[in-house]
Formats: sequence, structure tokens, C-alpha cells
Amino acid sequence: MGYAGYVSAKYPPPKPTEVEAAVQAVKSEQALDVIGKLLYNAAISPREEKFRRIKLTNAKIRESIVEAHGALDALRALGWVDDPESSEYLVVQPGLYFSMKEVRVVEAAKEKLRKDARGSNKNLAGMVSVQA
Repeated sequence: MGYAGYVSAKYPPPKPTEVEAAVQAVKSEQALDVIGKLLYNAAISPREEKFRRIKLTNAKIRESIVEAHGALDALRALGWVDDPESSEYLVVQPGLYFSMKEVRVVEAAKEKLRKDARGSNKNLAGMVSVQA
């Protein structure tokens, strides 16, 4: 029981936004690292055209983004769209600029993924010691 008979309120966590849900659906830390770098570069240098385009056939991008479950969906939720001129590029829509808010969403998703991995490792360790 709390002070003066009051009980501390435990509110459920707020529902994630569409962007947060799409980023949290990515289960690859490498993909989240690359998405975070892409967002950071686009936020820091918003007028640099090279940071507003992603070449999907690039080996690093293909390995970490295209082949990772949910990573392309996360980029599209963040604001990248298919380039109308070439299907091998994703581009940021004209007039759309990123801020550090989007970068923090990706960082939070990475931290949650790490936390979940640590929790599952503890559960596996507990199962092994019980069976032994």
C-alpha cells in the first residue's frame, strides 16, 4: 500500500506507432544498425542526395536489409519509397526530412532486441541447469 492509502498506478505501455511497430518487427541487429546509420546520415545531412537514396543491389545493403525479414517494410514505414526511375533504389520522398527522433526509434528497437536476446539466453541457461 502506498502513501495515504494510494496505490501506485501501473499503466500499460502505450501502443507503438506504425513506424515503431515496423522497426520493432525487424529481428536482425545488423539490419537495425544499417537502418540507424542510413537515418542518421539523412538526418545530419538532409540536402545531400547521396544520403537520400539506397541502392538495394549494393552487397552490404542486400545482405543486411533486403534479406532481413521486415527491414524493407521498416524503411518504407520510415518514408523511403521505390524510385520511379529505377527499381534498384529506394529514395526519400521530396519534402520529407528525418530528425533524431527516427534515429532514437531505431536505437530503442536495437536495445529491445538485445534485451530480449539476453532474456532468452537466461531462460536457456536455466533450462540447461535444471536438466543437468
